[in-house]
Amino acid sequence: MKKVFFLAFLLPFFLISCTTNKVPTESKLLDLSSKYYGYVYGTFNHDYSVRLFEFGQIIKKASEVKNERDIDYLKGRIDAFLLGRPGSFGKIVSVNKEYLDKIITPELQQPIFNLLDVMELYISNLEKIVEERNFQKLKQLQEELKELYQLERTINDNRYSNPQDKEMYLAAIQKMVKIMKK
Repeated sequence: MKKVFFLAFLLPFFLISCTTNKVPTESKLLDLSSKYYGYVYGTFNHDYSVRLFEFGQIIKKASEVKNERDIDYLKGRIDAFLLGRPGSFGKIVSVNKEYLDKIITPELQQPIFNLLDVMELYISNLEKIVEERNFQKLKQLQEELKELYQLERTINDNRYSNPQDKEMYLAAIQKMVKIMKK
């Protein structure tokens, strides 16, 4: 058993040392079918979708708050949201422009990054209401929160990379930002 484990442990190192592949050149890094592009696209797609989903879950719960326990739960979700901003957003902006343009339609890049910032500010403001346990204010925001939740559900997909869908996607983002900046 120990021999099998030892061999299984060493096998990856042996295979790596026997490979003749060279480090990718700059031209290979720019190949949009490369593993690097796939990694960057996949990471952004995941982080963006999860960030939108977390936002949506917070505002949905805020629109349904009925008691102290709901407030405590909401506070925890808000804390996690504000502490957990994925690092890929900053990194994706610094990626090669060719990659960025393939990942996010150019006309949607700035609106998406702006949306992420506005969402964080909106949740920070919501946090103050939750910390005050202001049920009345949450009730006043109920319709706004429900509309934001529906908009989040509308844009939480990968149409940001499809130029044919940019107008509809941009309109939803702009509507979300307008509501959050009231």
